[in-house]
Amino acid sequence: MRISELIAVKRLHLRFLTGAEHAHRVLRWAYTTDLLEPARYLRGGEFVLTGMMWRTRPEDSGTFVSSIAGAGAVALGAGTALGEVPPDLVEACRAHDLPLVEVPPETSFGAVTEEVLRSLTQQRFSSIAETRDRHRRLIAEVASGADLPRTFAEAAGQAGLTAWIVSSTGRHVAASGEPLPGGDREWLAARALTRPSFPHTVRLPGEGGRALTILPVQTKDSHPLATWLLVCEGDHTAWSEEVHESVAEMASIAVLARSRIEERALTGARHLEGLPRLLAAQRFDEVTELMRGTGPADGGEGAHLVVSAVMLPEPRVPDLTRRVVTELVADRPGAVVTGDEDTLAVVPVGGPETDVRARAEEVRAELLHRARVLEGGLLDHRIAIGLSSAVREVPELRGATVEARHARRLAELRGGRSRVIAGAEIDSHELLLASVPEEVQSSYRERLLGPLLAYDRDHRSELVETLEQFLAHSGSWQRCAAAIHVHVNTLRYRIGRVEDLTGRDLSSLEHRVDLFLALKLRD
Repeated sequence: MRISELIAVKRLHLRFLTGAEHAHRVLRWAYTTDLLEPARYLRGGEFVLTGMMWRTRPEDSGTFVSSIAGAGAVALGAGTALGEVPPDLVEACRAHDLPLVEVPPETSFGAVTEEVLRSLTQQRFSSIAETRDRHRRLIAEVASGADLPRTFAEAAGQAGLTAWIVSSTGRHVAASGEPLPGGDREWLAARALTRPSFPHTVRLPGEGGRALTILPVQTKDSHPLATWLLVCEGDHTAWSEEVHESVAEMASIAVLARSRIEERALTGARHLEGLPRLLAAQRFDEVTELMRGTGPADGGEGAHLVVSAVMLPEPRVPDLTRRVVTELVADRPGAVVTGDEDTLAVVPVGGPETDVRARAEEVRAELLHRARVLEGGLLDHRIAIGLSSAVREVPELRGATVEARHARRLAELRGGRSRVIAGAEIDSHELLLASVPEEVQSSYRERLLGPLLAYDRDHRSELVETLEQFLAHSGSWQRCAAAIHVHVNTLRYRIGRVEDLTGRDLSSLEHRVDLFLALKLRD
């Protein structure tokens, strides 16, 4: 409510004594006092009403006006029930540029306060109605497929908030202004993965880092490893009720947009469920047709690479691996993802004129980087990812799928919370091992190394470690003995025990290879 609007209420008979030029100032409350220095009870924006009981001498006017003006009062209403407004009070108000309004004897302070409250309540209800109408309109726009970044920026701008949406890997989704720097987004995403509850307020690293509040965008089947985060400037504990309502509005917009994206991704994955089977059967015409429409816009033409991913142990949350991989390749237009625990993605890496090797390396680096951001949330699981080399023809996707799966099996063997391996990185023996079924690997490993492991366990010896060092030093007795700090005769004795227990002759290259591969399967 503006001062001018209050003065215009005829039944109150109010009039300016000074400061009429500030009639546009906004009143946020009415407060009655007869204390000489009431500043500690004011919060700013008040229309202060007083019967001037505090005035015992002219100097008191300056003290009183200085106190309320310093606390942020926007106007003073002086009641004349006990006498006229003294000139020293008028002068004090002029000195502090504070409007002074005369409240005549026939007008009670209660009537003035009631009018201010009535106007503020009416404005509040109007504001709520406008907010609800705006919220309904924005929700309807998002539901009909409106551009999320534009809609989100509009909602944040109307609420006067600075806010961002980032993904679980730190990927930029939307913002009310400039996007957060990549390092800040990834830091926020990593922090969110380790938080048990929200909202959570953090300060960005560095001196004078600003306070940001993180809230999860929780859809029906959301999971911290594959979701979005709403990040708002400020500490949520200091927000007003209006700010909390505005943040809730932006969160609901983000939830609806996220749900639509997840639904489209799930529909595409179901449509492509037959892709691995068709590739294995070499039914390439059907593959091309299947990918057309829901897959890359070119229907499989141009260069692509295949991503194979698995989470170990198998997540109890349905479809989690596919959702994580969908997030990892989200910035790759035309990428398609299908499968559940054994997830496959086909990612376009350019047309005939593009340097596909460089683009494929970009995809590998991006997957590696984003998977590492997720490691804070991989407490109960690990993710293994394999990439194929880039191929240009649909029939070549079959071989690319086999290569990606071999690389993924090797990623499983190498361990770590997240591991990304490209087929081009694989050494020949590692590719061979990755292609062998797990049950065959286990049997081979147990048959060759089982006796050594049992002997080490029962005798607290170091035969397996000695064997690793012996092979690493190409069978050199002197260099190996020096490396493990034992006498050559001790080394000969240990290697003799290895040969007795395994039935292998370590002077034979063939037998050395057998044991070398068994040790690799144990890594």
